[in-house]
Amino acid sequence: MMSQSALATYLELSDEELQEMGLSQDDLFTTEDASGGDRTFYFNVPDTTPQHVLGKKGWSLGERIEIPGSALQAD
Repeated sequence: MMSQSALATYLELSDEELQEMGLSQDDLFTTEDASGGDRTFYFNVPDTTPQHVLGKKGWSLGERIEIPGSALQAD
């Protein structure tokens, strides 16, 4: 799978900010494109996300954030 750091890097957050959110790999859901099989990950912004992270990213609590699978592929 992917590392926590890869997720933080894609989201342009520090590892610490990701930990403050309480977001882990277990919180990511996957969808696959029926035609090409491309995998996309997504999560809903947790209620535990600090206000400074919400402001930095422009997110709202509960908002769905999608991440292309290619951004999180392990090397």
